[in-house]
Amino acid sequence: MQLSLSDLNRLAGHFEIFKHDLPSWQPRFEMILQYLQLRAQWAKVHNVSGPQALADSTDDVVDAFALCEILRQDLPLVDVGTGSGVPGMILACLRPNLRIHLVEPLVKRTAFLNSVAYQLGLSSVKVWRERWPCLNKLPQTELNQGLQLVSRAVIAPDVWPKLACTEYTQVIYQYLAQIQPDWEMKGFEMGAECLYEVRLVDRIVRRWDRG
Repeated sequence: MQLSLSDLNRLAGHFEIFKHDLPSWQPRFEMILQYLQLRAQWAKVHNVSGPQALADSTDDVVDAFALCEILRQDLPLVDVGTGSGVPGMILACLRPNLRIHLVEPLVKRTAFLNSVAYQLGLSSVKVWRERWPCLNKLPQTELNQGLQLVSRAVIAPDVWPKLACTEYTQVIYQYLAQIQPDWEMKGFEMGAECLYEVRLVDRIVRRWDRG
């Protein structure tokens, strides 16, 4: 099932950041649809995403919407193990002025991401064919500014905070099921969280700011 503009409006209506001014978001939602269409086209030839995401992109979009709800816009974002660009490429469509680094080791996926960034005119997106950590690849000016890091699916929730915490990290985003044991994120304080639902499953994304 391919998502439509009306589908994105319906999904966005569950989030405070969108629902009070949906008309202003329409050009960005249309860009998301272009991205999803390009992903489906590439998937006919290359393995850029899993079959479930290609069949229905609702999970990918809703996870990105939830992160956008609490996303800081003053720091560059690094999406570790972005795969086909979730949530990083969707966030780039929503926040085209935010500097976003997409880190992905697979050649075909990075080729796809570079093609999408070019075709959609997302000049603030930089794609790296690397495994994290690859801090030596990032501009020193942005490292000095401080980074915010996210990884949606490729790293276990209990491992992610340790991997994300570098000397340059100012913000760590954490995707979790709502029923999860809490643990201390040393040196960070929870700055915001968004509780939401995907396919009747409760989810939560948290933002941890360096204390």
